[in-house]
Amino acid sequence: MRAFTALELDALTEAFNLSLGEATAAFSAIVREEIELSVPVVEFVARDELARRLQSGQAGGVEDRLCRINQHFRTGDGFATDALLLFPEQGSLEIVRRMLGEDTSAEHITELEQDALAEIGNIIINSCMSSLADLFGSEIIGSLPSVQSSSVARLLEDKSPDSLILVARIGMSMSAHNLSGFVLFLMDVPSIDHFMAQVSRLFGLPEAPAERS
Repeated sequence: MRAFTALELDALTEAFNLSLGEATAAFSAIVREEIELSVPVVEFVARDELARRLQSGQAGGVEDRLCRINQHFRTGDGFATDALLLFPEQGSLEIVRRMLGEDTSAEHITELEQDALAEIGNIIINSCMSSLADLFGSEIIGSLPSVQSSSVARLLEDKSPDSLILVARIGMSMSAHNLSGFVLFLMDVPSIDHFMAQVSRLFGLPEAPAERS
């Protein structure tokens, strides 16, 4: 895969930054609290390296067990990505409590946790992907969200271990409750090339060189 220029990486960062605007507003409305976003960090890593960073806390400091809300998206011309919303397992209960209301019993929250988290992921991730589709003038088809809680070490076991992955890491935090999570977009090399072509057209960047390194 060819190396990307600093200008291209800046454009990728801005595309994800724009797409998270509506998602943040949706999330804020759900939990009735202001949400703060970190500046997106766009990089290329292997699955095992990403897992290692999450496990060691290098990806922003996370707990041993995480709640993962996952949706798969594709277009008719071959682009595909997995969008992951990650929260510490204990923090996910607080998010559900905020969504359902302060007076909801702990038992009721536990019963509805999976469905509520799936709905949260569906709203946030779909808002982001819909924004990207609008920016690119394309149609993106998404799967239903899946919810999983596991140790960080096993969190990405279902992802290909030998693929180079574009990770756009965006931190989301609820300042009043000291909770934080991450949005990750995982793509293989062909989808990275496809996505970069769309971003280049959006921002009027020069065409990528044909030769690959």
